[in-house]
Amino acid sequence: MNKLSFMIAASASLMLASCGQGDILYADNAVVNLSPVDGNPSSGYMDLHGGRVDVELVSVTSDDVLRLEMHETTEEDGMMSMAKLKSIPVPAGETVKLEPGGKHLMIWGVGAGSKKRGLLTMTLIYSNNDRIEIDAAIRKVGDPVPGTEE
Repeated sequence: MNKLSFMIAASASLMLASCGQGDILYADNAVVNLSPVDGNPSSGYMDLHGGRVDVELVSVTSDDVLRLEMHETTEEDGMMSMAKLKSIPVPAGETVKLEPGGKHLMIWGVGAGSKKRGLLTMTLIYSNNDRIEIDAAIRKVGDPVPGTEE
């Protein structure tokens, strides 16, 4: 029985190792921009990379915030508006950017522990029941954008 278990585990490891970056669902480049006004929500951004099948991001949670929602900013007839989203489609093999002026996270009450660490840990929950934990860099107003420092 041990030989069979070892062979199955070895086969699974080889299959996972052969998966290319485009074959797995993941997220990166996560950042939280803290609000300069206490009580106002902060904003969160990241890149969502689709795996082998179409999925939807259905929730984002964190143990160190009061509330976290997915939103989208749109423009219609020169007027900007923001609406809460129930989900964000992530097509297979594509990248969906959560960015200013588009889809993004609204985050209320980022905890002191995360602020001190400079990272907010979030869990991304997808329609296929995948859960991905990601650390977002926390930036305060006036902090340089990563990659632009001299």
